[in-house]
Amino acid sequence: MPQTADSELIPQINLPEGFSYIGLHETSVDISGSSEKALEGSYRYNGDDIYVQTIRSNDTASLIQKYKDIYKDANYNPFEEVSFNGHKATQIKFYVTDYRGQQPRYTLIWAAKEHMIIVGSLSDNKTVMTLAIATRY
Repeated sequence: MPQTADSELIPQINLPEGFSYIGLHETSVDISGSSEKALEGSYRYNGDDIYVQTIRSNDTASLIQKYKDIYKDANYNPFEEVSFNGHKATQIKFYVTDYRGQQPRYTLIWAAKEHMIIVGSLSDNKTVMTLAIATRY
């Protein structure tokens, strides 16, 4: 896939230790019932899959709010404001059920340029943050 302004937001070289870049592809992300076109970078870390997705938008604040609305019925506060690379982002904690019971997963979302960026999702929030920092945005 050729290098574009969108793909520049997705780290492909000089990755943090332990991360392997798998590839870049177009995908769609369901945000509150709306399918949004996205570009996704796929990675492996310690045998787990992790991704960076970028969604171009003229109104990233509204798009981020729609994404947060997915968690409006949670019986806990899933959001924590965090800072890195000179800006604020939202860390989202949600739960999945596997053979061990309920397990936390973490995703980071923020706006950069005319994009919403999503990094996730793993059970280790430090790994998610490390990949988010690698975007340099």
